[in-house]
Amino acid sequence: MDYMVSISSSKLIRERTRDFCKKLEDWHHIEKGSLIYEKINDYLQKEYDLIPEKERIGKGAVFISRYISKEMIQFLRKEIKVNTNYFIKFSENAFNYGENKGDLKILHFTLLFFAEFIAQFPEELENVKHLIEKWANHEEWQIRESTGEAILSGLKKIPENTLDYLIKLAKSNNENLRRLVSESLRPRTDVKWLRDPTKNRRVLEILTILRSDPSIYVRKSVGNNIKDLTKYMPEKMFNLIDSWINESRIKVHDELAIEIGLNQEEKRLIWTIKHGMRWLKERKPEYHPQLEQLLGRYYVLYFDEKKNRLARPLKKK
Repeated sequence: MDYMVSISSSKLIRERTRDFCKKLEDWHHIEKGSLIYEKINDYLQKEYDLIPEKERIGKGAVFISRYISKEMIQFLRKEIKVNTNYFIKFSENAFNYGENKGDLKILHFTLLFFAEFIAQFPEELENVKHLIEKWANHEEWQIRESTGEAILSGLKKIPENTLDYLIKLAKSNNENLRRLVSESLRPRTDVKWLRDPTKNRRVLEILTILRSDPSIYVRKSVGNNIKDLTKYMPEKMFNLIDSWINESRIKVHDELAIEIGLNQEEKRLIWTIKHGMRWLKERKPEYHPQLEQLLGRYYVLYFDEKKNRLARPLKKK
C-alpha cells in the first residue's frame, strides 16, 4: 500500500530547500545588512506555513530549521564551495539580522545551521567558542537552549575535546554557561554514549562540579540530568549520590530531606539530590529502601515535587 508523504516531511523540506538554494543568487554577499537574510527568513516562514495544523505540535520552527540547515550547508559545500570562515561569518551575520528583527524564527535557524556546521567541521569548535558563549547568554531562554545544539555536535564528533571545554564552562562565574553544560550533557537518543554507564564517567565528574551550584537555574538542570540518568543506570547513580553524601559528611537520618540544620551548601546539595531521584521515588518502589539510606525515611514517605518539596508530613485539615 502506498502512503502519502507529508508535505512537511524532512525529505520534502530538503528537496524544496535545494530548489530555493539554486534560485538564490546572493550567496557571495553575506555582509551585514545583506538581503540574503531577509530572503532566507521569508523562506523559513513559507515552510512553516506549509505545516498542516495537526502536525504543528511535533513540527515547528526548530524542526524545519534543522532540515533546511542540513540541505543548505550541503549545497554551500558542494555547489558554492565556500570555506569554513564563510560559515562562521554567515552564522554571525544571520544571528545579528534576527536580533535586529526581533525574530526568533531566524535565530533558531541560525543556531541549527551553526550546529550543523560544527557537525561537519568539528575541528572548528575551537574557533567559535566566543559565539557559543555569547549566544548561550542570550536574554531569551529559547535561544540559550538552542545554543546547546552546537555542543551536541561537538559531543558526537569530538567528545573528549568537547568535554574538556565543558569542564571549563562548568567553573565559569556565569550561570547561563554552567546551565549550558548540564543541559548539553543530558542523555538523549542521538548521543547514545551519554546514557551508557560504561562511557559516561566524565559526564558524572562534571555533574559533580555543579551538584551544589548557587543558582537554582543550574541545579534544576543538574537534577533533571540525574533524573534522566536514573532511568538508564540506577545503581550507578545511587553510588554517585552516596559518594556525594559521604564527601559532604552529611549525616543521614529520617528527616534529612527537610534540610533543617544544614548549611547553605549542604541544602543546595540535598535539594539537587531530591530533585534528581524523584523519578525513582515516584515510579520504582523497589528502590525505596536505597533512597531511605541516602535521603532518610521522610523523603520516601512524604516528599512530593509540587506539593511538599521539603518532605514534611502533610497536616490534616
